[in-house]
Amino acid sequence: IQQTLQEYGVHFDVWFSELDLHQSGAILAVLERLQQAGYTYEQDQATWFKSTQFGDDKDRVVRKSDGELTYVAADIAYLKNKVTRGATHLVMVLGQDHHSYATRLQGLKQALGLTTPLDIIIYQLVSMQSSGEAVRMSKRAGNIVTLRGVIDTVGTDVARFFYLNRKADLQLEFNLDLALTKTEANPVYYIQYALVRIKSILRKAHSVLAPNLELACADEAQPADNTSDYVPASSAAQAITEAEFGVILKICELKQILAAIERTQQTHLLTYYALELARLFHHYYSQHQVLNATQPALSQARLLVLAQLEQTLALTLELMGLSRPERM
Repeated sequence: IQQTLQEYGVHFDVWFSELDLHQSGAILAVLERLQQAGYTYEQDQATWFKSTQFGDDKDRVVRKSDGELTYVAADIAYLKNKVTRGATHLVMVLGQDHHSYATRLQGLKQALGLTTPLDIIIYQLVSMQSSGEAVRMSKRAGNIVTLRGVIDTVGTDVARFFYLNRKADLQLEFNLDLALTKTEANPVYYIQYALVRIKSILRKAHSVLAPNLELACADEAQPADNTSDYVPASSAAQAITEAEFGVILKICELKQILAAIERTQQTHLLTYYALELARLFHHYYSQHQVLNATQPALSQARLLVLAQLEQTLALTLELMGLSRPERM
């Protein structure tokens, strides 16, 4: 799992073993704390948590009649452990069949007197489609598709984007045929192609319009290879038209998008934004000639906007953990 996540671009600072909670006595400690607070009782030789006091539909077993601890018992201790280690905001990801479990955890947090916010994200299942048909999967039959298999088949960029491009509480139909497509129908290809196309325009601008335009560079004597180093002169802003303002307004939306993601953990907002930005560029470029030696001021203005668009698209790809190709 660690190796797969590393190749997928996901890093965890701490890997925690549930066994540590059992061996350290942390689980028994929190159960005793709940008992002292009057939130547990004994019935049928089992220990029950009074979860109905916190909005659950029924009380839940935390220790079975044979002494075996339930999953929730370990999760209580783990929440307490994270708070003890200094966590100021807790996030737990659960499967779509754990809605009542989420209510249970919130109740247990309150019963323990933990004031640290706890956000629980419920994810729906992922189904795979190939050649227009659903790929039948069964854990019991051993017929499953792993993340490792998805990465090996479609690559990290596509795998990451397809998973990010779906709201958590909606089921994801992973279309393998679309994921393997190297055309603009593939959203990853479409966004990356927009970035590559802008880079190409900026490179061409230096050679085609350099005699007529003042293009600032990191090193005037030796132009840099990185197209983001080419920034049109600020005076070009005076020639910006309504069409360019439309692109600028979309660029400015990123700040609000990121604030919303931080608040809601809904990462699909960034993929939607990246697609909208790419579509806006493709439409803009089809309607407006950027490089025009006879209109240097207007060309400067449009290059100024494209330079900002390039940086914004590159940033969205970086935030999503996708590569930023120079050429395609």
